Amino acid sequence: MLDEVDLQILQVLQTNSRISFSELGRSVGLSATAARNRINSLVSRGIIRKLGAELDWAKIGWPIQSILLIRTEHGKAEAVTKQLHKIPQILSITKTAGNIDLVVRFLAGGISDFTTFLHKSLSKIPGITSIDTLMVLEEVNNTPPLQFETL
Repeated sequence: MLDEVDLQILQVLQTNSRISFSELGRSVGLSATAARNRINSLVSRGIIRKLGAELDWAKIGWPIQSILLIRTEHGKAEAVTKQLHKIPQILSITKTAGNIDLVVRFLAGGISDFTTFLHKSLSKIPGITSIDTLMVLEEVNNTPPLQFETL
């Protein structure tokens, strides 16, 4: 169970995962050691899965981002997912209910790279029955901090 201090820590970490333990402690009313212990506890309990940086993919050579809506043969979603995990340009794979089995976010260096991926890599994965492609024009709201007090 999360207490109020845990929620405050999570709130701060969503906007600044590089904050020092002493700064974090001051902002939530704890010592640096207590703040570190709280974070370690949140990590060990699986509440915090990772801390990291948000990258500008276009600035590091991956200007094309797409969302792939994949349908699979009945019972093949797990096997398809295992094959997709081997592709380094895939940002995320989400299993869904409904008429789409997997939602995949993919990066490409250009349209030709994307086309090659679709025709030479993705089409070779057994178990995929159809793919709808959405090209991302702009990320308007990428993982905004969740406001815990509104929940």
